[in-house]
Amino acid sequence: MKIGIFQPNINNYPTIHEKLSKIENILNSNNIDILILPELYLSFYHSRETIINCSQEDIDFFKKEILELSQKFQSHIVCGYPEIDNHKRYNSALVSGINNDLIYNHRKTFLAPNEMEKSLFSKGNNFEIFTIQDIHCSTLICYEFEFPEIVRKLAKLGAQLILVPTALTEEFSFVAHEMLKTRAFENQIVLVYVNYCGQINNQNFCGNSAVVNEKGEDLLRLGLEEDFAMVEVNFESQVLRRKRLPYFDDLTKFEV
Repeated sequence: MKIGIFQPNINNYPTIHEKLSKIENILNSNNIDILILPELYLSFYHSRETIINCSQEDIDFFKKEILELSQKFQSHIVCGYPEIDNHKRYNSALVSGINNDLIYNHRKTFLAPNEMEKSLFSKGNNFEIFTIQDIHCSTLICYEFEFPEIVRKLAKLGAQLILVPTALTEEFSFVAHEMLKTRAFENQIVLVYVNYCGQINNQNFCGNSAVVNEKGEDLLRLGLEEDFAMVEVNFESQVLRRKRLPYFDDLTKFEV
């Protein structure tokens, strides 16, 4: 599976059309099975005002264009956006299919402990598994990934690949560097973690987007600048790893 990650500078691509154009340019130049983008990519993780300014018409247009791009280039897209449903806002991430369809929509269930998210968004309640190219996948958004219980639950449900749009600042860079590798190793899964870089509103986003394998090894690691990269992941080694270290079988001996 060819996985692509795009780490934008938080100050770039101020319009929806510029954001969509960047996605199209990436897909047109690379043969990718899945492209992962950061948390709230439609609005970027700027401010309460920026997110509120995303209207339902903006969201509907953006989703329509994402699905059409996925079909055109036969590439799945994982993309954060501020969803509106029944007069409520959600910090959500969509997963597009390749037949002009939506195969999964995840609403962030554990909101980050900051005033912007707590005041703007309602909580979701879904942690689900979906399939891309026979690989069992799931999606978490930023802060959710920091709970080991959630990642373990998804791994036990059969997840092989977890896709994580995020908006991580320098204060919490430990998450991108160390926690990411630990979660992958202890659950024997492949993790894709995609962040912003750049500084805005006194927030310094730390970049370091990565693809980490089931051994906790970086298959791909970006730096502190805007960048795109891709890597091909072979999941056969994951099967062998789970046989070598039967964590889930042994864990059942201690569960009540």
